[in-house]
Amino acid sequence: MKHFDYIIAGGGCAGRSLAVRMLPYLKATNKHILIVDRINKKDNDKTWCFWEKHDDIFESAVYRKWNQLYFSGNLISQKLDISPYNYKMIRSGDFYALTDQKISGDDRVNTIEGNVEILYTENDLAYAVIDGVKFSADYIFSSIPQAQKKEPGIYQYLLQHFQGWVIQTDSEIFSPECATLMDFNTSQDAGTSFIYVLPLAPDSALVEYTVFSGQVLARQEYTAALKQYIREQLNCEHYTIKEEEYGVIPMSDHPVSKQEGRIVYLGTAGGFTKGSTGYTFRFIQKHTTAIVKQLSKSGNPYISSLFSDRFNTYDAILLHLLDSRRLSGKEIFSAMFKKNQAVQILKFLDNETSIIEELKIFSTLHKKEFLLALLSRTLKLMKPVHPFKAQESNRNRQ
Repeated sequence: MKHFDYIIAGGGCAGRSLAVRMLPYLKATNKHILIVDRINKKDNDKTWCFWEKHDDIFESAVYRKWNQLYFSGNLISQKLDISPYNYKMIRSGDFYALTDQKISGDDRVNTIEGNVEILYTENDLAYAVIDGVKFSADYIFSSIPQAQKKEPGIYQYLLQHFQGWVIQTDSEIFSPECATLMDFNTSQDAGTSFIYVLPLAPDSALVEYTVFSGQVLARQEYTAALKQYIREQLNCEHYTIKEEEYGVIPMSDHPVSKQEGRIVYLGTAGGFTKGSTGYTFRFIQKHTTAIVKQLSKSGNPYISSLFSDRFNTYDAILLHLLDSRRLSGKEIFSAMFKKNQAVQILKFLDNETSIIEELKIFSTLHKKEFLLALLSRTLKLMKPVHPFKAQESNRNRQ
């Protein structure tokens, strides 16, 4: 049985981010890692967007960035100054190429293609069975989704689903210095929906239709919404679709295990997709940075918590409002951006604000509806659970 110091199960954004950040640590300690995924990812099949004040280690993979954002809702339509932040876009193909380059040059990193059948801890080691072959490690880091039994009577389960087109237009209609973060000039019948536009050049942009709801739409519905927006809001009749992307991101307040024995979960599998917005990239970077720091300090990767639990409560309240439709996302975000500085909102969505800063933001929102949502969630969490279901739920979280 082959042993590695660490195994990374899943070679996507989270697994590769951790591997790259671990390289100096591996060199200093002469430790080795194995990265396993079903395929060696190469395709430019998704886009990650995020904001940050300072350049990080993946800056060379940033395809475009903007220092202004545009927001349009029912109360406000204006450009937003986000300095000192920059809003950034990384294409998955560029990220894979950069991380391949960094990882392939280090003989302490091994990569294989295979199907991870099971992960478990036994005694003082973690084990992975890959295509019938058992490997051991001191610790395993996994971005493979955990099995989870839904409890709709307690938690909210929504999806952020989207389709985007990179279009080439016949004329120069885009402002390359300003990206559209949210434009709610779309039908809200299917759920909270908006368009975001990322200009790549004066005559090219990624235009993406995004919906928050319990179910995905038929593919032709995304197509119809994109065509309508391009025609009516961008005033563009003639364009060519150069690339397409489609995705579904879970949005839930259901707790997930951050670690289980000697297995540490990464990315969405570890709960590092923000429940209320779907943003993941920066939370992955914060988490993987903290893991490497902890490894260097103590030799183990266990981290108590990156953020206060109150941010999970905030996410849950927003999901409750969206799921119940007591308030629409259009109403909530419009009020937020009309009455607060964009920089404060970005800081809040990054889970970096203080309680005083958060209270100032909450004072500008729909107080009655938010308080009722908080009360409703609190009562749900206090609801008695059948003993058998409670035991089953606890096993799922261990």
